[in-house]
Amino acid sequence: MSTDANLVIQIQAHYPKIYLACHSEHSKSRSNASSLSNRDMTILAHLYDGQLCYNKQLAAHLKIAASTMSEALNNLVALKLLQITVDQEDQRKSRYQLSALGEKALQDSSVLDSQKLQQLLNKLSATEQQQVVEGLRLLADATNQ
Repeated sequence: MSTDANLVIQIQAHYPKIYLACHSEHSKSRSNASSLSNRDMTILAHLYDGQLCYNKQLAAHLKIAASTMSEALNNLVALKLLQITVDQEDQRKSRYQLSALGEKALQDSSVLDSQKLQQLLNKLSATEQQQVVEGLRLLADATNQ
């Protein structure tokens, strides 16, 4: 078995353990003030780190129409989960970013229960906790490349 294949199966074996240990049930199809649809949760997650912050950029990345993305972003703005700012380099563009309420909604609607995840993290040293976050960030960032 190649090293790359070994890494793949390791991730495939480890992730379900984390998912099952920390999973919480959410199944709303439309966003409202207290819950998010799967699509809207995905949008918020992609906006979290600020790497993807434009309508067309998000739409292309998530493989949905720009008009569909625009409708979803407008809904999230109306729910006060997102803030819109004018891009400093190109004032014709609007940048979307999570509001404090959006960050809370992202956390509350996550498939990973915050308390269960915190309990797992508490079993690790501060250094190990940072390594976990960094590893997940690196893997997530690879989706944008």
